[in-house]
Amino acid sequence: MTKGFSILEFAIAMLILLLIATMGTAAFFRFRDSRELERAADDVMNLVREARERTLASESDNQFGVYVESGRAVLFQGASYTEGAAGNEEYGFSTRVEVYSITIPANTVLFERLTGNASGAGSVSFRLKSDTGKTRTFAITATGLIYAE
Repeated sequence: MTKGFSILEFAIAMLILLLIATMGTAAFFRFRDSRELERAADDVMNLVREARERTLASESDNQFGVYVESGRAVLFQGASYTEGAAGNEEYGFSTRVEVYSITIPANTVLFERLTGNASGAGSVSFRLKSDTGKTRTFAITATGLIYAE
């Protein structure tokens, strides 16, 4: 009688290890994608908060706003959004995430000086491109408050 593993036993052990590695990899990618979704929504929420804070602080004696579209958000200075303006600060998010619903008029929220009220109340909804059932939404009220839904 010989000691050791037969080729069949070795193949079964490799198959089991491969199956475990595949399940672990799939779980990792699902976790990574959900973190990307959370990060994109949180980053845009923080950008909107920053625009409101800068407006209330009368930074540069101006008002600030945020323009949102599918793959990016832009913090801008002034009474309206202008593509490519010198003071624009662009923030892109992961290619795994997309904005699929924007109810803010003209995709722009602009804050009023002294009051911090928002000219564009509404909501922004994000979703994973790979799993459109995974979403994250936040809303901006007319008084300029931001909250996750």
